[in-house]
Amino acid sequence: MTRLERLPLEVYREAFAFVLQLVHGQGLLEGKTLGVDSTTLAANAAMKSIVRKDRGDDWLAHLKTQATAEGIEIESRADATRFDKQRAKPWKQTCSNDDWQSPSDPDARITHMKDGSTHLAYEAENAVDLDTAAITAAKIYTSRGHE
Repeated sequence: MTRLERLPLEVYREAFAFVLQLVHGQGLLEGKTLGVDSTTLAANAAMKSIVRKDRGDDWLAHLKTQATAEGIEIESRADATRFDKQRAKPWKQTCSNDDWQSPSDPDARITHMKDGSTHLAYEAENAVDLDTAAITAAKIYTSRGHE
């Protein structure tokens, strides 16, 4: 399903509220003790596909532009990788959510995962009634801070 085929967020909110009302009506919601948890979820988008927000350049095109400005010719991806690794730290660009995004999932954000790797991801939080294990709240945060 592509981004354009997703249902509006309000549909999901209404469905969640409806189910939560059913759970409460069946006496499965105590609400005395809640547990809150969060985790990072990898998005279904590849870091290799990110593009610059300002120009739409992919990583390779971006490196070629910078190399040309320094008088260096890049002919292959291996050349680009070497150039990127050899750049002086003050000039080295980072992958900032302000500058880069995934063309297939613009809401995903560049995140460092628990294992130290970097992926496009979302931050998910939920609250659970500890007596009945019913989920009472759930939020997904994107690069724009929206749920």
